[in-house]
Amino acid sequence: MNKQSKFVFMFVFGFMAYVTIECCFRGYSFPLMGLCGGLAFVLLDKINNRISWNIDILIQGIMGSAFITFLEFIIGEMSLRGLIQPMWNYANLPLNYKGIICLPFSIIWIGLSIIAIVVADYINYYIFDDNTVPYYKLFGIVIYKFKSK
Repeated sequence: MNKQSKFVFMFVFGFMAYVTIECCFRGYSFPLMGLCGGLAFVLLDKINNRISWNIDILIQGIMGSAFITFLEFIIGEMSLRGLIQPMWNYANLPLNYKGIICLPFSIIWIGLSIIAIVVADYINYYIFDDNTVPYYKLFGIVIYKFKSK
């Protein structure tokens, strides 16, 4: 499969997965949030493919959370300026900034990023036939390695 087809597959997967998660927890979603989910999934996959497997999965999750929080900030600022419809409001949550980003959700994004990284690796290894066997370290110890094909 060529790079463009893989990009489209990963983007659509991320789009659908995020909208599904949000609908399950919140009861609704927005198309723009699906676009963000697709973009985040593709970017997490790209970052994960570029960095060493020896980087702790927690660090990778923190990197993903930083990107997602930045994306939330940009979209949140656009909504505060009236450029797009507001899609969330964190004003009632602790440690928020203008109600558009907050620490509790940044922590949630760490866990979601880790799940997305593992799922992207699964797709790359088992569906796209990538030859690199994924493994994950936590605090320097290998905690999981995919089974060889």
